[in-house]
Amino acid sequence: MAQISTISKLKTKLEELQSLNRVKSHLDTIQAQLVKKMQELHETSNRLRREEKDVKEIEGKGFKPLFYKILGDKEKQIEKERQEYLEVSLKYNALKEEIELLEFEKELLTKKSMTYPDILKEVQSLKKERQDEIVFDKNHPLRNEYLANLELYDKQVVLGRELEEAINAGKIALNNLRKLSNSLNQALDWGRWSGDRSRYEAMRKRNKIHESNKLLALTQRSLDYFGKEMDDLGEDRMYFRISSDELSKFTQFFFDNLITDWIIQQKIRNTLSNINSVHDRIDRILQSLLAEFDSNSEKQIATIRKKDELLMRE
Repeated sequence: MAQISTISKLKTKLEELQSLNRVKSHLDTIQAQLVKKMQELHETSNRLRREEKDVKEIEGKGFKPLFYKILGDKEKQIEKERQEYLEVSLKYNALKEEIELLEFEKELLTKKSMTYPDILKEVQSLKKERQDEIVFDKNHPLRNEYLANLELYDKQVVLGRELEEAINAGKIALNNLRKLSNSLNQALDWGRWSGDRSRYEAMRKRNKIHESNKLLALTQRSLDYFGKEMDDLGEDRMYFRISSDELSKFTQFFFDNLITDWIIQQKIRNTLSNINSVHDRIDRILQSLLAEFDSNSEKQIATIRKKDELLMRE
């Protein structure tokens, strides 16, 4: 009897919750309509003031004889302006009435939706009560199936968390690879720079190389971290190395001649080729991870539905 009683109460509360979900959905619709109608009322109010001004001006002394010839008979013009003013006025009043009705409905729905947190809490409590009935009764016919469902859900949650961590690490690695690539691409024209042998020119080159060296170290760390996250997912031996081609030693080759600059450019091109290859590989892996994350999320939803179905089963 206890089981039936819990299921019965749970069904009742779930029906209330579903009803409140519909209320909340309708409330969202009402609020969106109110925003739209208020904007329309504001625009109509401005137009109404303009129409009223036109009527007053045409009725006043400012309507000069010259305009009679252009616009026609004054009385006809006054009638025309009054008609336009009346039409806008009627629209304005109709909008006000619509808004009043919407606000009244919004107030009622808001009051109804205020019970949502309490009903949700009751539902969760009843689900916990029903779960305990199943789990702690070793002879319960649903126990094994329910425990298997819980275990499956826990695994899906853990997998989702690990996928999310790997995705975030992959995005950081891709971002660092792009920065490093941009920095090195700026250096490709060094051999075509003017033959300025000033200390300033040499300093610019050194600074750019130092910047690339720092980015290289940062990028390699982010690649190592991404590899670690992939290892957590069971993808071992997944390492991503950037062949720096002795990039860290470039500064010792700074002699202002085109031969050395050409050598440096060749080294930069080799490094860029490696960077682009690693970037493309990680990008493909990241797309696969995102697809797996979406699939796992859908499976979690299905597992939750299955759990609720078991809770409601007699």
